[in-house]
Amino acid sequence: FKIPRYFDWAVIVNGEECLEDMKKATDDKLSFMDSLNLGAQFEYTVSPNLQADLFHIDVVRGRMSRNISTRMLDVLDEIDQVLSGFVNEADQDWVDLTCFSSVVYLVSRVSARFLVGPDLSSNRKYTDIMVSYTEHIGKGAIIIRFFPKWLKPIMARMLFGNRKMREMENYLRPLIPESLESGGMDPASNNDMVTWLWNAAPENHRTLHDLASRMIFIHFASISTSSELLSHVLFSLASYTSYIKPLREEISTIVEAEGWTKSAFDKMRKLDSFIKETQRVHGCSAAGEGRLTMSDYRFSDGTFIPKGTQIAVAERAINQDARVYNNPLEFEGFRFADMEPLKWQMTALNEKYMTFGIGRHACPGRFFAIVHIKAVVSRILLNYDIKLTDEGSGRPKDLWFTGIFSAPNKDAKISLKKR
Repeated sequence: FKIPRYFDWAVIVNGEECLEDMKKATDDKLSFMDSLNLGAQFEYTVSPNLQADLFHIDVVRGRMSRNISTRMLDVLDEIDQVLSGFVNEADQDWVDLTCFSSVVYLVSRVSARFLVGPDLSSNRKYTDIMVSYTEHIGKGAIIIRFFPKWLKPIMARMLFGNRKMREMENYLRPLIPESLESGGMDPASNNDMVTWLWNAAPENHRTLHDLASRMIFIHFASISTSSELLSHVLFSLASYTSYIKPLREEISTIVEAEGWTKSAFDKMRKLDSFIKETQRVHGCSAAGEGRLTMSDYRFSDGTFIPKGTQIAVAERAINQDARVYNNPLEFEGFRFADMEPLKWQMTALNEKYMTFGIGRHACPGRFFAIVHIKAVVSRILLNYDIKLTDEGSGRPKDLWFTGIFSAPNKDAKISLKKR
């Protein structure tokens, strides 16, 4: 079936056969990146360089994911710094926090620490640029889509200008002096995203502007998705408090045996399940897995889709399907804890749970995202008590836009207190 949107119609795909067709289809038939670019207008909101060469995706999938273990202590240190800023050691009472804005700040700090190091992660101006750019991409893309192609570059300059991009370039310039002179950097001495991107870049993309564009894209992807999921998880913890004790016990037991390592987080089955169930019930839009038909396309069941059509999968319907889940409308935090981990853990790819996509276009940053969300939740549970500030109101209701996209409540508050 199809549904109207502001700019076009979206065809919603259902059924395992059609999902298999989407997974197998080549990019010249069903394009994920063209669908993503159409929605976010990256050519105008960030840079046309992003579409010209997608080597940054390979860097995220490869070097970034492989370095999660080696950078774990950096991530934990940044989390502790931010949390101690929220709740001072001297505070004995509950401290109220607007959940979403606090989480956005925390995620921007943690992402920056991993991607560019402690000097920039602790620089409020740098993280503010990343957060504001993330917000502007979403809002700017909607505005730009109202205009014809020849007007889009003009509108982009009016909306974004060049100031933030120049500021980003100025922050990154000191990180790559050797590479600007010699054409490459030593990965051993500079184990960060700047080095990985610079060394992976073809010669014609080895410019400061190109680097800044890709860093903005990676920050955008990290902040926008992780902030929403982590906010939902904290709302769930503060609302379904019976899960706190068993989660604390699991975290304490595993950390005592293995330390604060990636392998330890991988073994936290109850925590993984709690995060996944939160995403299943609260954090999933009605439709996702967008593809743009690059030519006329016919599914195996005979359904014909003309060129230039946006198609998507009814994700929320799958997540609420009683044939897949018992009591699908109920929140059961440990629903996935005893299931086969290779199929049902949070980062696994599964046609019954498609938060991170299907096929070769599955989210390349999902491993980092889930590990650092687990790290934040673990540090909070072991060091703080958590509750809804307005305890009598129940879990904050999700926000819905155009009947398709959902988001956590932006104004709801949680309260933390040192244990």
